[in-house]
Amino acid sequence: MKRKAEQSVLQHSLPPTPTGPPEGKIVLKPRQEAFYQRVRALYREAGITVPSLRDASRQLGAPPDAIRAMIRVGIERGEFADAGEGIYFPIETLQHLAEQLRHLPAPITVAKVRDFTCSSRRYAAAALRWLKRNGWIPL
Repeated sequence: MKRKAEQSVLQHSLPPTPTGPPEGKIVLKPRQEAFYQRVRALYREAGITVPSLRDASRQLGAPPDAIRAMIRVGIERGEFADAGEGIYFPIETLQHLAEQLRHLPAPITVAKVRDFTCSSRRYAAAALRWLKRNGWIPL
């Protein structure tokens, strides 16, 4: 039943132009919003080692395109960041990481981030690149 409900949600395409409150938050139908929140929770719980679209697809039992669509919604809402190379971080994860990294001695390197987060070089580099590019930590 749950799977059928998700498939029904996924059959509806997102509106071509974002609609919603003045602050620009995209409004989804209730079932789409519930699915979006499941995607968001999965990525938030993952910390810095976020799942790929394929892994998220398997974990949530939904097609990768549906996951990608929800990530796009999150990016437009300002709740997800595209770090490149198919890596998408929840903004909260990056905010928390930036706060923690400010306490490390300079220079902040990929190796320091990797060791600090107990992650891989791939995730550490993507997060550090995004944080520096967006001015969240000094270059």
